[in-house]
Amino acid sequence: MINWYNIEKSALITFVGIVLLFSFSTAIVVIAPRHIDPTWTEPTSRYQVQMYEIADPNIYIGNPVNGGYDLQFVYHLKDQFTLLAFEESEFTKIMAPDDLKKYVTAYKDPVLKLTANLNLLRKPEKEMLTKSEELKKQFQAEWIANHPNWKDEKLLIPNFEIYELYKPLESFAFSVGIPETIVNEWVDSNFEIIGSEDTEIKIPYHSEPGVIFVKNPIEYKISYYNYAGGRGWHYDPNGDAIKDLNELVGEKLQFHSRKDLIENGENIYKSEGCWYCHTDQTRTLIQDTVLNGSESFPAPPSSANEYIYQEVSFPGTRRIGPDVSRVGIKQPSRDWHRGHFWSPKTASVGSVMPSFQHFFDTDPRGTSKNNAGIPNYKFEAIYQYLMTKGTRITPPNQAWWLGKDPVNTLEIIEGRRRGQK
Repeated sequence: MINWYNIEKSALITFVGIVLLFSFSTAIVVIAPRHIDPTWTEPTSRYQVQMYEIADPNIYIGNPVNGGYDLQFVYHLKDQFTLLAFEESEFTKIMAPDDLKKYVTAYKDPVLKLTANLNLLRKPEKEMLTKSEELKKQFQAEWIANHPNWKDEKLLIPNFEIYELYKPLESFAFSVGIPETIVNEWVDSNFEIIGSEDTEIKIPYHSEPGVIFVKNPIEYKISYYNYAGGRGWHYDPNGDAIKDLNELVGEKLQFHSRKDLIENGENIYKSEGCWYCHTDQTRTLIQDTVLNGSESFPAPPSSANEYIYQEVSFPGTRRIGPDVSRVGIKQPSRDWHRGHFWSPKTASVGSVMPSFQHFFDTDPRGTSKNNAGIPNYKFEAIYQYLMTKGTRITPPNQAWWLGKDPVNTLEIIEGRRRGQK
């Protein structure tokens, strides 16, 4: 005879056990880390937050112009939002009207001056041109006086670059970006933010102890030209200013924000199945922390806060190919990745990775200097996505591997244990 009472009791115990096990697992994975060490589920640093939320949406990347090789990088500058620095160097000097001189950081000035007031640099024009030539001669004369033996030492008289600081008419502008940029300018000491008399700090990130900024912005201008029945364009300091954001991202120029490219790169990484063969996690194993760091400075294992800006995380389980969690640090070269995606076996001897030549377009006119195909938006998207791996854990003035080491890797390597002397 079946004892239904015992069966019901057993089912109840099983159900309660499952609930308790699920609750315990949830507490360990989701709740406990927030109380034990909340930094593992929050952004790693304010730099990381500003890179994703401030820099990426306002950096735009465009294809090489016809016959060119380098991509075009443009900053979208906004009055009372973007922080700017106008910093002189030994051979770069800035002329400014009296009301703008306070924004210029002189050479060797220990305090970097930043401002959210939109200003730009340009080559001196009109009446300022004569004054700049006089200043250039003055700086060269001072250099010669400080280097009396310059002829015997076979030194060349430097050609000082003179720029004029001016205020544009619009409340926004587009400036020339730095090619191959992965990280942004960052300062967290010896700086001050200078506003005008009628403004005050209103943007939250301006009040943080460290900030990203754009250094010495020069307006991005273009000129159009006709060729082979079509119309092309190129960067031209004496050309026309970009009218608005719609023109920059429109059909003619086709710029994409770095934010959009990173998000597209994540989707491409997913759809191409890259996670089948590559993990995206520095595990809590000695070989991982040393492989992605060194014996002296082991890399911190991957933590949840490294993935908080991703829609989907791909930690992976198989390493047919190398781990990508620190690839932005270990292999930042765009040229290397261009060659690797075009012909993996050539870039990495013995690689079993297939070719991804659909990340490239053909060049029927033969105007490109690329020996392989021309990288298209798919290549740039996956490249920008990979360059977030390991590059935003800490600010660029801090060693990225000197982070948390919860498994005490260095102690294990040296044969020590916690609490031992």
